[in-house]
Amino acid sequence: MRIDSMTYFNSGLVGMQDNQAAIARLNQQIATGQKLLAPKDDPLATEKVLGLSNRVAVRTQFSSNQDRASLALKYENTVLTEMDKTLTSARSLIAGLSPSHDASLLNVHAQQLEGYARNLLSLANTRDPSGNYIFGGFDTVNAPYTNPLDGSATSTTYGGTPLTPTVTAPDGQTAPGGSRWMEIDVGRYIQTNDNLDSVFQSGVANNDLLQELDDAVAKLAGPTITQAEIDGLVTLIDTAIGNLERVNHRVSAAYGEVADVQDTTNTLLLQERNALGDLQQVDQAAAIVELQNRQTTLQAAMQAYAKTASLSLFNYLG
Repeated sequence: MRIDSMTYFNSGLVGMQDNQAAIARLNQQIATGQKLLAPKDDPLATEKVLGLSNRVAVRTQFSSNQDRASLALKYENTVLTEMDKTLTSARSLIAGLSPSHDASLLNVHAQQLEGYARNLLSLANTRDPSGNYIFGGFDTVNAPYTNPLDGSATSTTYGGTPLTPTVTAPDGQTAPGGSRWMEIDVGRYIQTNDNLDSVFQSGVANNDLLQELDDAVAKLAGPTITQAEIDGLVTLIDTAIGNLERVNHRVSAAYGEVADVQDTTNTLLLQERNALGDLQQVDQAAAIVELQNRQTTLQAAMQAYAKTASLSLFNYLG
């Protein structure tokens, strides 16, 4: 079949224009590092990119929540551990006392016990790194526990979120009022704070721990303390330590649960980000090689086109 000159030249011109467009696109891909410059480049890949991007965004938010929950639980665990040490030291001090001890010795012990009581109150009013009180429920601005600890045996005042009625998390978990939850995965919530009601207010016969310690300080300094009062205070502290251990056990279990979820999230997030990168990022080396090949091909085609276009029948006459 015979092809006329105009058709030949037009097809050659179109081929060069297509090659120029491909070179321009390769240059842009190399400059931006992006394989997909517009949805029309690859609609199927674009759809996958959008889906993966949404999943990465959601998982990244959960990862952030997990970090915050982990930090809150770890911080609370540290405070509870220090509180346990203080209570244990106070118990050892009191258990070793006797009303028959010298008054000056009892006075020294009174000063030590007052220090333990003040440390417990300070720990109960701990603030997190952001300055929020951690044991006051939703009230993170005002100190949750107040007691003068001046020897007057004043009852402790709790000014945080009321513990009743109970609150329920979106997944059905219940806890005392003021308990906060954080969603660490789809439909998975973790309690990130506690109150110290069981430690300070629910001892033997609902005695007030700080009030009893303050009363003991005054009686030791008197000295007017009795063996029965010493024994009762030891029992009260034992109950407080047991309740504190239960709170700390909940915190440790929650911390471990968050750590497990973090491992899974980080693994999936890495895989999804790598997959997203494979879809979005251009292979620089391959793109450069293709660019060089197309430039060489285009240059050869332009030279051939120019020579062919300049040919004339008169070049071959006479």
